[in-house]
Amino acid sequence: MIIVFDIGNTNIVAAIFNNDEILHQWRINTDTKKTADEYLVILKSLLDSENISFNCIEDAAVSSVVPDLTGPIISVCTKICGKKPVILSSTTLSDERIPVKIESGTNELGTDLLCNSVYAATKYSGKASIVVDFGTALTMIVTDDKKIIRGVTISPGLKTAVHSLSSNTAQLPVIPLTAPESSLGLNTIQSIQSGIILGYKGLVEFLVKSLKDDLQKVTGIKPEDVIVIATGGLNSVLKPITEIFDYVEKNLTILGLKEIYNLLRK
Repeated sequence: MIIVFDIGNTNIVAAIFNNDEILHQWRINTDTKKTADEYLVILKSLLDSENISFNCIEDAAVSSVVPDLTGPIISVCTKICGKKPVILSSTTLSDERIPVKIESGTNELGTDLLCNSVYAATKYSGKASIVVDFGTALTMIVTDDKKIIRGVTISPGLKTAVHSLSSNTAQLPVIPLTAPESSLGLNTIQSIQSGIILGYKGLVEFLVKSLKDDLQKVTGIKPEDVIVIATGGLNSVLKPITEIFDYVEKNLTILGLKEIYNLLRK
């Protein structure tokens, strides 16, 4: 068994793999004040709940967009496995074993985006793709049919937008992330749902169309030949009200991380 950690700004996703199958996964609150020892205790409790011993875990991999937690989680992995885990970093993309390459000469790509691109390029080899990731940030990464990363968009995530609106106004509440029946909000909650949920529907559909059109200008790939994949904890909010997604894979990022682990450990 191996354990992988996808450290995000809101949650740390930890998953246990047996070969390429996810056996268990958990979401742990991201807290930069917690120490490696505290995260080790949390992880042990989660593993105990599934009757998994530390001795069963042979190796680990870490992807992180929270630098303050990268070190503590690496320490956790080292204590569990007795060796340093596979660690994704800004230099991982330049490794010749990684199947995707970046169009720009400057590599500022987040490791979560790299995982998304690698998964799409491996799972749907020969197809151009856009991975739409609904996390703390709403990101989209475009990879062409030659496995070249052509570009990224980054927007505030759905929950980020809702909390920002609530925390910066005196009378607007945090609202449930469900689509309203109509864009005509008849009370405060419906009005915010109309602006945020339906607004994000328009944002996603417009950006996907723009990305497809711009990709065609650069590569000649027709928009209808680009697949769109949704992932992230909040993809279910928009999925019922849009037909923009060809596939939905909620575990896409950690599956991409596992694929990179397979490539680098070989």
